[in-house]
Amino acid sequence: MLTSRRDYILRIIDEVGRLLARLVLQRRKGQPEDALQSLADAFARLFGREFHEVFQFTPEQHYLMLAEDEPGAIARDKRLLYAALSAEAGRIYADLGRTEFARASRLNALRFTLRAQQDCPGGDLPAFAPDPTGLVAELGAANLDPETTELLRTTGRN
Repeated sequence: MLTSRRDYILRIIDEVGRLLARLVLQRRKGQPEDALQSLADAFARLFGREFHEVFQFTPEQHYLMLAEDEPGAIARDKRLLYAALSAEAGRIYADLGRTEFARASRLNALRFTLRAQQDCPGGDLPAFAPDPTGLVAELGAANLDPETTELLRTTGRN
């Protein structure tokens, strides 16, 4: 039973990873509306809920939900996938000129990335794991809030 659950979770991670690749391609092709729809589909699939249900929760609740009943490495990878989706959301919103949404999405991506790696250190990171340095560059290090600055410091990323 445990093996079938693990296989199921890995299949979901793979499916969401493919949705991530599709939305990156859509964004790069200048199709932000299509990319946003793929983004919504990816978040819904990652959580196993309808998209409108997913965002009734806070990012902190999302962080906890992604680890429910999951071993450390799987929880980390689900959180990193969420971070990758958030980073892409930031890029899509930036392309659309929605700077506040872009900033919030990128900040969320950075926090999830750092916390996921902090909570489950070691091991190889999946290819989709966002690069914290790149996210800081997109956000501008001088514009980070104290909580994120402290998280960067405690994870040795400052």
